[in-house]
Amino acid sequence: MKLCHRVTATTGLSLSLSAVMLSAQAEPAQPVAASIAVEQPNSSPAEALLRQGQQQAEQGNHQAAILNYTRALEVDPTYAAAYLQRGISYHEIGDYNQALANFQEAVQTDPDNADAYYNSGEARFHLNELSQALTDLTQAIELDPNHAEAYNSRGIILATMGNFDAAVADLDQAIELDSDNADAYYNRGKAKTSLNDAEGAIDDYTKAISLNQNLAEAYGNRGVLYFQTGNRASALLDLQRASQLFQAQGNSDGYQQTQVYMQQVQQSW
Repeated sequence: MKLCHRVTATTGLSLSLSAVMLSAQAEPAQPVAASIAVEQPNSSPAEALLRQGQQQAEQGNHQAAILNYTRALEVDPTYAAAYLQRGISYHEIGDYNQALANFQEAVQTDPDNADAYYNSGEARFHLNELSQALTDLTQAIELDPNHAEAYNSRGIILATMGNFDAAVADLDQAIELDSDNADAYYNRGKAKTSLNDAEGAIDDYTKAISLNQNLAEAYGNRGVLYFQTGNRASALLDLQRASQLFQAQGNSDGYQQTQVYMQQVQQSW
């Protein structure tokens, strides 16, 4: 996920490779590193603790970061940025209940913060609270109509709920706002696949690959579509590349699944 150019960092969702028409299931999001606030000469003690936590989070030490965010909140219990960053660190270590609790505190202390609603929606998604996640993401978009990642994430949730037309509409908007977002193209390809738009899906996977050549799932999904549309040579090339990437990335499930698809293509000759 790309870091949003905001004061605070955000999390993100992406649809994953699954079974042979690769159903629209979302994988756990990988939160991006928190951006470090620029030090000000007259920073408050809470702001100094926030910066320390952000530096620790960027280094991957989220437990230490959480302690500093907690100290910042002891100094200033209304510090929305500390709640938001603490939520992101909890999200990073997979504690979605604590992440959601912190994002909700951020919403209460700063109700006009689009990122607080966005991250709350992301956490709710992981807790399978899909309706509430949609509400939070919609609020983020209302507060910030240029929030490309909110459109992307809402599109994923709509696809997960089977509303593929609405998902494509949201992903169209995400791409319009951020034309270099490989995940949005990939996710739109997934939604178009479910709408039986193989040509459109292939185009989207191709664009996603041009933006992120390590996107194994895009190669895998495009390979399956090439095979289904009769282009076996291209299917095999894509599946081979997906297999290599999955293996290099340590994704044993993706690697094994792609091996099965490759065997099916080879046996079809």
